[in-house]
Amino acid sequence: MFFSKLAESSGLYEILAPIKRAFAAEDNADADRKIRSAVEPGAIRKRRLDAQRKAEQDAEANGVFAKKQRVQYRNKANNTICDAVVVGVHFDDGLDKPYYTIRYKKQSEEEKQDGMKRVSVVDVEKQTNPDRLTRVPWNEEATWKIIQ
Repeated sequence: MFFSKLAESSGLYEILAPIKRAFAAEDNADADRKIRSAVEPGAIRKRRLDAQRKAEQDAEANGVFAKKQRVQYRNKANNTICDAVVVGVHFDDGLDKPYYTIRYKKQSEEEKQDGMKRVSVVDVEKQTNPDRLTRVPWNEEATWKIIQ
């Protein structure tokens, strides 16, 4: 206690443990402005959509597809085309030979015990090569549903 009073009276505290000044009013106003712009309802959506669009454009420039990109998948077995989403991009075979994990909805028909047929929609996730995928035009609403 004696040393504390001595350090305080001699001004030693201000050298050893200076008290940091509080933020200036303009610093607080700038921080508040940044917080408000980040929390605005459309700001987050716009920022995420812009990032996805840029990722898709960069991927197209490199000849690949981006993660969370909307595509059309062509199933060679039954010659059907369906809308899909890229959920994984894999370069295990090299950068020039990517393959993709996609997710799409498939209509499935089941026959019940009483002979009735029941149609249901099933989520399918599978791996495929780029030859079976086609780019679709940019659609902000459809993309937002995916990245949301």
